[in-house]
Amino acid sequence: MSGLSRKDALLLLAGVRVLTHKLERPPTPEQVADLLDLPESAVRLQLTQLADLGAVALVTCAFETHAEVRDHLAVEQLPEVAGPAIAEDLEAFDRRKREERDRMANLFDSGEHDQHQQDKLRRMDDDLQAFRRKKNPNPFGDD
Repeated sequence: MSGLSRKDALLLLAGVRVLTHKLERPPTPEQVADLLDLPESAVRLQLTQLADLGAVALVTCAFETHAEVRDHLAVEQLPEVAGPAIAEDLEAFDRRKREERDRMANLFDSGEHDQHQQDKLRRMDDDLQAFRRKKNPNPFGDD
């Protein structure tokens, strides 16, 4: 299991425990990431690795996934120092995700989306008015 050190695993377990106590229910990976100020994708990946070890259980219900501590001693087999990590890739992924979220928020906040919708409705109205103005030829000849 590369990329996860014992220190990181213990930190995640502590975060899960603190939030379980504070929230009075098991936390979501997003909540653990917020508490530890870590990228959400990295926390999800590490919690999955801990679940593979049996240290945590990732319980998925209809709406979200919760992390529960199962066997904290399972992390003792992890190396003290992390092996080759994909931290840079995860950081880049999170950065792109934030940029896309910000771009979408700016699209709606700037009013550009509303303007586009109004232009589209105006063109549709013009097309409808032009259609109504057209006189359909009488198939039976002139009246």
